[in-house]
Amino acid sequence: MTEPSSPRVPMGKPSLSALVKGSMEGALVRYRVMTFIVGSALIVLVFLGVPLQLWAHVDVVAKVEGTIHGYLYLVYLFTAADVARRAHWRLGRIVAVVLSGFVPFLAFVVEHRVYRQMREEWTIDAAGTYVEVGVPDGVPTDRG
Repeated sequence: MTEPSSPRVPMGKPSLSALVKGSMEGALVRYRVMTFIVGSALIVLVFLGVPLQLWAHVDVVAKVEGTIHGYLYLVYLFTAADVARRAHWRLGRIVAVVLSGFVPFLAFVVEHRVYRQMREEWTIDAAGTYVEVGVPDGVPTDRG
């Protein structure tokens, strides 16, 4: 005997329209976008700006890119905090996300892992809102 189809579907890939939504999907899209921007800026800073500063004595790239990365990192922290608040992340995941903005390439690894875990932990119900998998509606949780 087959089970009745559930109105809940797994969380899919976020769309560009979700970027402006004030929902879990919008927060996750904003976090992913900022992860790629901050991770790329850090790679440019570490592998282009710093070597140019040290070996070619050209400070402009490191100063400008360092400043840009610093401000973008603050925006990244706000977007990560928004997702963490909505998804009730535990401290370990929050620390990993915060530290990933300091180590080149780590931001991409952590983002991939966080997104995969979010897909496993959350679904979209028939109303289009995110709910945690295996948790009855209205029950607060501390997953993450």
